[in-house]
Amino acid sequence: MLKPSVTQQFPEERPQKDKTFFSLLPANYRGVHRLNRDEQGRTKCVACYMCSTACPAHCIDIVAAPSPWPDREKYPETFVIDELRCIYCGMCEQACPVDAIELTTLFDLTGFSREEMMFDKEKLLSVFDETVKMGTDPVRTRTGRLSVASELPPEGGVTTSSTAQM
Repeated sequence: MLKPSVTQQFPEERPQKDKTFFSLLPANYRGVHRLNRDEQGRTKCVACYMCSTACPAHCIDIVAAPSPWPDREKYPETFVIDELRCIYCGMCEQACPVDAIELTTLFDLTGFSREEMMFDKEKLLSVFDETVKMGTDPVRTRTGRLSVASELPPEGGVTTSSTAQM
Protein backbone atom coordinates (compact mmCIF):
# COMPACT_ATOMS: atom_id res chain seq x y z
CA MET A 1 0.00 0.00 0.00
CA LEU A 2 2.80 2.43 0.86
CA LYS A 3 5.67 3.00 -1.54
CA PRO A 4 9.22 2.59 -0.25
CA SER A 5 11.14 5.80 0.32
CA VAL A 6 13.47 6.88 -2.47
CA THR A 7 14.94 9.88 -0.69
CA GLN A 8 18.73 10.04 -0.71
CA GLN A 9 20.78 12.02 1.77
CA PHE A 10 22.92 13.87 -0.78
CA PRO A 11 25.94 14.41 -0.60
CA GLU A 12 26.50 11.71 2.04
CA GLU A 13 24.71 9.15 -0.15
CA ARG A 14 25.81 9.56 -3.74
CA PRO A 15 23.49 8.43 -6.53
CA GLN A 16 24.81 5.67 -8.73
CA LYS A 17 26.15 7.31 -11.88
CA ASP A 18 25.01 4.86 -14.47
CA LYS A 19 23.00 5.32 -17.63
CA THR A 20 19.70 4.66 -15.82
CA PHE A 21 20.42 7.50 -13.38
CA PHE A 22 21.20 9.94 -16.18
CA SER A 23 18.02 8.93 -17.96
CA LEU A 24 16.11 10.31 -14.94
CA LEU A 25 17.44 13.81 -15.67
CA PRO A 26 15.39 15.92 -18.07
CA ALA A 27 16.63 15.83 -21.66
CA ASN A 28 17.43 19.53 -21.55
CA TYR A 29 19.28 19.46 -18.19
CA ARG A 30 22.19 21.90 -18.12
CA GLY A 31 25.10 21.13 -15.81
CA VAL A 32 28.85 21.71 -15.88
CA HIS A 33 30.40 23.03 -19.10
CA ARG A 34 32.85 21.17 -21.27
CA LEU A 35 35.05 22.10 -24.22
CA ASN A 36 34.76 19.55 -27.00
CA ARG A 37 37.71 18.01 -28.79
CA ASP A 38 37.91 17.42 -32.54
CA GLU A 39 38.99 14.17 -34.21
CA GLN A 40 42.70 14.98 -33.68
CA GLY A 41 42.22 15.63 -29.94
CA ARG A 42 42.53 19.43 -30.25
CA THR A 43 40.00 21.82 -28.80
CA LYS A 44 37.23 22.59 -31.29
CA CYS A 45 37.14 26.23 -30.18
CA VAL A 46 38.26 28.76 -32.80
CA ALA A 47 38.33 31.73 -30.36
CA CYS A 48 35.57 33.64 -32.14
CA TYR A 49 34.25 35.14 -28.85
CA MET A 50 30.64 34.35 -29.76
CA CYS A 51 30.05 32.49 -26.48
CA SER A 52 31.48 35.24 -24.31
CA THR A 53 29.51 37.86 -26.24
CA ALA A 54 26.23 35.93 -25.85
CA CYS A 55 26.77 35.21 -22.13
CA PRO A 56 24.40 37.37 -20.04
CA ALA A 57 26.42 36.68 -16.87
CA HIS A 58 29.77 37.66 -18.44
CA CYS A 59 31.45 34.60 -16.98
CA ILE A 60 33.51 33.49 -20.01
CA ASP A 61 36.99 34.90 -20.60
CA ILE A 62 38.94 33.98 -23.73
CA VAL A 63 42.41 35.04 -24.87
CA ALA A 64 43.06 34.16 -28.51
CA ALA A 65 46.37 33.30 -30.13
CA PRO A 66 47.37 32.55 -33.72
CA SER A 67 46.66 28.94 -34.49
CA PRO A 68 49.57 26.54 -35.08
CA TRP A 69 47.23 24.49 -37.32
CA PRO A 70 46.44 25.42 -40.93
CA ASP A 71 42.68 24.73 -40.68
CA ARG A 72 41.88 27.76 -38.46
CA GLU A 73 43.09 31.28 -37.83
CA LYS A 74 42.94 31.34 -34.02
CA TYR A 75 42.63 29.07 -31.06
CA PRO A 76 42.05 29.88 -27.37
CA GLU A 77 45.33 30.34 -25.56
CA THR A 78 43.29 30.65 -22.38
CA PHE A 79 39.62 29.84 -21.90
CA VAL A 80 38.11 30.34 -18.44
CA ILE A 81 34.52 29.97 -17.21
CA ASP A 82 33.57 31.26 -13.77
CA GLU A 83 31.13 28.53 -12.71
CA LEU A 84 29.98 30.56 -9.69
CA ARG A 85 28.89 33.46 -11.87
CA CYS A 86 27.30 31.28 -14.57
CA ILE A 87 23.49 31.02 -14.63
CA TYR A 88 23.51 27.87 -16.83
CA CYS A 89 21.24 29.42 -19.44
CA GLY A 90 22.85 27.67 -22.42
CA MET A 91 23.36 30.83 -24.47
CA CYS A 92 27.07 30.03 -24.93
CA GLU A 93 26.18 26.61 -26.29
CA GLN A 94 23.66 28.06 -28.74
CA ALA A 95 26.00 30.85 -29.90
CA CYS A 96 28.98 28.61 -30.70
CA PRO A 97 29.25 28.15 -34.49
CA VAL A 98 31.53 25.09 -34.23
CA ASP A 99 29.82 23.30 -31.30
CA ALA A 100 32.92 23.64 -29.13
CA ILE A 101 31.19 24.34 -25.82
CA GLU A 102 28.41 22.26 -24.29
CA LEU A 103 26.63 21.88 -21.00
CA THR A 104 26.79 18.35 -19.61
CA THR A 105 24.65 16.32 -17.22
CA LEU A 106 27.22 16.60 -14.41
CA PHE A 107 25.43 18.23 -11.50
CA ASP A 108 27.67 17.82 -8.45
CA LEU A 109 29.76 20.94 -8.79
CA THR A 110 31.48 21.87 -5.55
CA GLY A 111 34.63 23.62 -4.43
CA PHE A 112 36.23 25.01 -1.31
CA SER A 113 37.42 28.25 -2.88
CA ARG A 114 36.56 30.62 -5.70
CA GLU A 115 39.71 29.55 -7.56
CA GLU A 116 38.48 25.95 -7.68
CA MET A 117 35.32 27.13 -9.42
CA MET A 118 37.22 28.87 -12.21
CA PHE A 119 37.28 26.22 -14.94
CA ASP A 120 40.22 26.79 -17.29
CA LYS A 121 40.77 25.16 -20.67
CA GLU A 122 42.47 22.06 -19.25
CA LYS A 123 39.72 21.46 -16.71
CA LEU A 124 37.00 21.95 -19.33
CA LEU A 125 38.75 19.49 -21.66
CA SER A 126 39.03 17.00 -18.80
CA VAL A 127 35.25 17.26 -18.32
CA PHE A 128 34.94 16.28 -22.00
CA ASP A 129 37.21 13.27 -21.45
CA GLU A 130 35.24 12.25 -18.34
CA THR A 131 31.82 12.48 -19.99
CA VAL A 132 32.99 10.58 -23.05
CA LYS A 133 34.46 7.85 -20.85
CA MET A 134 31.24 7.61 -18.80
CA GLY A 135 29.10 7.57 -21.94
CA THR A 136 27.05 10.56 -20.80
CA ASP A 137 27.60 12.89 -23.73
CA PRO A 138 25.15 15.80 -23.95
CA VAL A 139 22.02 15.31 -26.02
CA ARG A 140 23.28 17.48 -28.87
CA THR A 141 26.37 15.32 -29.32
CA ARG A 142 24.38 12.08 -29.51
CA THR A 143 21.66 13.18 -31.90
CA GLY A 144 23.83 13.26 -35.03
CA ARG A 145 23.00 16.25 -37.22
CA LEU A 146 23.38 19.42 -35.15
CA SER A 147 22.20 22.49 -36.99
CA VAL A 148 22.50 24.42 -40.22
CA ALA A 149 25.12 26.68 -38.60
CA SER A 150 27.47 23.74 -38.06
CA GLU A 151 27.48 22.76 -41.73
CA LEU A 152 29.81 24.08 -44.40
CA PRO A 153 28.16 26.05 -47.20
CA PRO A 154 28.06 24.51 -50.69
CA GLU A 155 31.07 25.04 -52.95
CA GLY A 156 29.52 28.14 -54.52
CA GLY A 157 29.30 29.70 -51.04
CA VAL A 158 25.57 30.46 -51.39
CA THR A 159 23.07 28.56 -49.29
CA THR A 160 19.82 27.61 -50.97
CA SER A 161 17.96 26.19 -47.98
CA SER A 162 14.63 27.63 -46.97
CA THR A 163 16.04 28.82 -43.64
CA ALA A 164 18.66 30.92 -45.36
CA GLN A 165 16.04 32.64 -47.53
CA MET A 166 13.95 33.80 -44.56
